[in-house]
Amino acid sequence: MATVGERVVRLLRLHPEGMTDGELARALGKRRPHINRVCLGLAKKGLLERRVVGGILRNFLVDPPPSLFEPSPSDEHPWTWEGHVQERVARFLEERGWEIQRKADTAKKEPGQDLVARFPGTPRLLWVTVKGYPQGTSRTSPATQARHWFKQAIFDILDWRGRDQAVALAVALPEKEVYRKLADRVRYLQPMLRFSFLWVREDGGVEVDGGLG
Repeated sequence: MATVGERVVRLLRLHPEGMTDGELARALGKRRPHINRVCLGLAKKGLLERRVVGGILRNFLVDPPPSLFEPSPSDEHPWTWEGHVQERVARFLEERGWEIQRKADTAKKEPGQDLVARFPGTPRLLWVTVKGYPQGTSRTSPATQARHWFKQAIFDILDWRGRDQAVALAVALPEKEVYRKLADRVRYLQPMLRFSFLWVREDGGVEVDGGLG
């Protein structure tokens, strides 16, 4: 299923004269504040421009727009790389109305929550730990290394739940068989620690396992 961002881009392709947030909201059957947040996010990514024309703010598609979903041809990282997983989860949350308050620099291994999101107008706060899928080393297979990364993610959840009993927690992972099996083994922890799994597929889709608080 296409995300709201995809649908906005497709609609703007048909309207080179641009469209207001209200026009997009009516055409897509969405609330205007939701469309406003989506358009602001797309503008930050360089996908569209927001210009005042005749005193009215309109959205114009950048021509040609950069891809919404795929890394550039020069991107040397696979889709399972932590940075790509983080970006896809951030986009998924924004499309559902969350505001991203923090996005850690995964390439530099910045400590702390990899993503922090807040749902506007509510006290709902979400902390996400993100892991990619390793390529392995000369001494360690990818599957073995993945088990270590998974354990680190679960420790993050344990640590964060101890710090804050109210915040929503999630582990974001690429959809790989090793991770799925490990998640099944710790399923009993989910109701106790109150956390979710966010599974990122190769096509860019995200599946929520456990709700988001």
